[in-house]
Amino acid sequence: MNDIVWLTMRRMRRPLITIILVFSVSVLGMVLIPGHDAQGNAISVGYLDAAYFIAILETSIGFGEIPAGFTGAQRLYVLIILLPNVVAWLYSIGTILSLFIDPQFRSVVERSRFTRRVKDLHEGFFIVCGLGHTGSMVVHALLHRGYRAVVLEQRQDIIYGMLLSDELASVPALAGDVSNRSLLERAGLNHEKCLGIMALTNDDHVNLNIAITCKLLRPGLPVLARSETPRVTANMTSFGTDYVIDPFAIFAQALFLDFSSPVKYRALDWLTSVPGSDLRELLQPPAGRWLLCGLGRFGSRVAERLDEAAVPYTVIDVHADRVRGRTGAVRGRGTEAQTLIEAGVSEAVGIIACTGDDVDNLSIIMTARDLNPGLSVVARQERNENDLLFNASKANVVARRSVIIARRVLLVATTPLLESFLQHLIRQDESFAQRLTARLQSILNGKAPAIWTVHLEGRLATGLAEAKLEGVSIQLMHLLHHSREDEQQHLPCLCLLLERGASRTFLPEPGHDLHAGDRLLFAGRESAQDEIAWSLSEPGALFGSATGRIMPAGALWRWLRRSSGK
Repeated sequence: MNDIVWLTMRRMRRPLITIILVFSVSVLGMVLIPGHDAQGNAISVGYLDAAYFIAILETSIGFGEIPAGFTGAQRLYVLIILLPNVVAWLYSIGTILSLFIDPQFRSVVERSRFTRRVKDLHEGFFIVCGLGHTGSMVVHALLHRGYRAVVLEQRQDIIYGMLLSDELASVPALAGDVSNRSLLERAGLNHEKCLGIMALTNDDHVNLNIAITCKLLRPGLPVLARSETPRVTANMTSFGTDYVIDPFAIFAQALFLDFSSPVKYRALDWLTSVPGSDLRELLQPPAGRWLLCGLGRFGSRVAERLDEAAVPYTVIDVHADRVRGRTGAVRGRGTEAQTLIEAGVSEAVGIIACTGDDVDNLSIIMTARDLNPGLSVVARQERNENDLLFNASKANVVARRSVIIARRVLLVATTPLLESFLQHLIRQDESFAQRLTARLQSILNGKAPAIWTVHLEGRLATGLAEAKLEGVSIQLMHLLHHSREDEQQHLPCLCLLLERGASRTFLPEPGHDLHAGDRLLFAGRESAQDEIAWSLSEPGALFGSATGRIMPAGALWRWLRRSSGK
């Protein structure tokens, strides 16, 4: 039975029994008491007339006595039943009103509406668990990229806040225990259009619970889970969580690239930046000793990467067990000038403020730069409302946890081939990164690229199929030219990866043949994306680019042309 009907009947059972009982007794009494008409003839009130009168009595409408004037006995009876009927009616109305404002009933109504909206989704969607700052950025970006989202959030006030956003008001959302199995199923865990689950709460244990539940109930569905502790990360990885996103490890790896290979770091930064934002110039960290303030979850990962890059550093931490055994380490917060002086701030080339407190990190930056204005600064930021403060601090690099997570989640969920390309970039030598950045610079005009994937199947394989029927081989260079211009103009984009079955070709050459079923990863301007889609879906576009000849527009004419051998 529908939850709303069941709860309504449960709450209204006693009021309904009361009003039916009082109404029935009142009607029966009116029928049994004899009356008379204006001439004094004896008459009796029928059940219909009695029910009609009691109804207008209960509702206080009061149309008058029917079908004739009442006798004294009837009037006395009406006086007796008046109060019970009005009380029973008001009791029922009051119960209905209290039901509508009852939190439990409203929760059931919201769950029912949420379930119905999810069932009505006919496009691919992601379930986003947790709508904090990170989840909000992810949902906005998913909607911008043409995907749908379903939101589960523990706090009801955040769900109500979604109604104030024009864009998020249309997103199905429900408050509750986001790791609860039944809630995940309501959100579409078993829906055929569900593309994946994103566990983005700030509680690693909750994210772990979500990942386990989803992998047990629907093993083939991709699960992207946030984790900031090595133990939980290892646990998630052990049972096959598709992508475990540790923002501290991601930033530490980027910092390692910045120290060990600035060219690779720049290429990675360009490909993961917000499309249309200004491209950052090559960052070259100064060589020399650095100060590392804070050796917690974030700082320990940074220290591992500094060791790997052979960068000398001095640790400053308030916990004795963290500084014990480290040569030159200083116990303290780093917010005090004396601690920084003892650690050698005057001879240091840079400082990494990575404690878990934004105020401490800002204080470390300000104090250190007072003592050594030439320091390079890397800072960790925890709270998003402190954006202006960290921008004002003039830190060279700021690690914003929510931004790191959101970017990586979107990268993996919407363009999984890019993750493969970035891992390949990290493993390759400097020449690969230099070739990549040179090609990107020639097409991007100083702005971060849009990233998109093209799968050569269905409508997007039309041009390939028609060219094959004509005996023409289509190569990558034919796709990368503007097919609607008289002069062949190169599109402002670069093919990063071509995937064919189990094989992958990174930075494929223009002469690479294209086959139906290939998956291509592009980086470039958004205008190129539309032009490529048109060329692939238009029957004669690729044929014209490859041969310089015009293919007949109609399918019949193309068939006749092929039949004639011309």
